[in-house]
Parts: sequence; structure tokens; C-alpha cells
Amino acid sequence: MTFSNGQLKQTAEILGNLSIAWFTAGIIAPLFISTDFDSKFIGSVLVTFSISGIFALFSISLVKDQ
Repeated sequence: MTFSNGQLKQTAEILGNLSIAWFTAGIIAPLFISTDFDSKFIGSVLVTFSISGIFALFSISLVKDQ
């Protein structure tokens, strides 16, 4: 299945929004919910950056040749 340029741009925008959502949920939300900064918080930060980065890189790769 091949996508048109508009569909690729829309898909890239959705993946970019997912990247932002993962960052918000994983980094910012625990600051307001949890009062203890232990290994769970550090693990959450690492996982969040990883998943957010994957979505961002995939989003960029979709539109880099457009």
C-alpha cells in the first residue's frame, strides 16, 4: 500500500502528536502525581524519552523525502 504526499504528512503529524503525548504523560504528569523521586521516576523518564524518540524519528522519516 502506498500513501500520497498528503497522507504521509498527516500520518507524520499524528505520530508527532503521539510523541508529544508520550512526553507529557511520562515526564510532566509524574511531577504532579508522585511525591517520591526514586528509581521509578528515573525509569519512567528513560522509557518516555525512548518511546517519544521512536515516534518522533518515525514521523520525521515519513516526510524527509517529501
